Amino acid sequence: MLSLIYYTYPPVVIQVYAYEKNIKERLNMNYDQLNTIGSDEAGVGDYFGPMTVCAAHVPAEKVALLRELGVKDSKNLSNGTVRKLARDIIHIVPYSLVILDNPSYNEKIDAGWNIVKLKAVLHDHCIRNVYEKLDSGVQQDVQAIVIDQFTTENAYRKYVPEPFRPELIHQETKAESKSIAVACASILARSKYLEQMENLNRHLKTEVPRGASGKTDAFAAKIAGRHGMDYLDNMTKKHFKSRQKVMDLLRQKRSM
Repeated sequence: MLSLIYYTYPPVVIQVYAYEKNIKERLNMNYDQLNTIGSDEAGVGDYFGPMTVCAAHVPAEKVALLRELGVKDSKNLSNGTVRKLARDIIHIVPYSLVILDNPSYNEKIDAGWNIVKLKAVLHDHCIRNVYEKLDSGVQQDVQAIVIDQFTTENAYRKYVPEPFRPELIHQETKAESKSIAVACASILARSKYLEQMENLNRHLKTEVPRGASGKTDAFAAKIAGRHGMDYLDNMTKKHFKSRQKVMDLLRQKRSM
């Protein structure tokens, strides 16, 4: 990223600031040959359940072992495999994981936060935390911080004005397939999200649908019809369009 500052009063001075990383080198970077911190999240697109964010540190010498275990892009893994791999990963690499429960999530949204700010702040928080878990010598050997891309670099800096080690940060599309550290973080985040959803299933004594769809809306409307919107809001993300659809369904039912 380049930042240009122009002073229009003579004499004209142009200052150019650039991160140490070279864009061309970045395109050809193999993160699995580096000591990398990877970060990812789960639950963001689901009306029910929390948002989970995780960062994991994977030194280059652990990559082969993780690959042998089957660690890869979690989108290509079943829920059962994700849970199994998560149980292995936590004994192999340091990690930091945050669960943003629905009341806390909704409180931030009500206070004016958007989803990009939530992600940026929580990614930065987890990255800092996992770094602090490392021995000082290992800290000095961290060569890259890879985040599954969810925004522009400018927006990230807007919401995290002083990001942790910005010179090492790389936001990558499809980062799980480019960095095993991100794959580990994704598996851990997804596994924790699944665990939270299982807790919700037990609480409601039924299986809660994932995602945001007509099926989800109808299910949520049944819960709100029995217990009220406040009860529903406590286990869902209020800013989803699903909430309005639920209220529409309830009104339709009352008018029948």
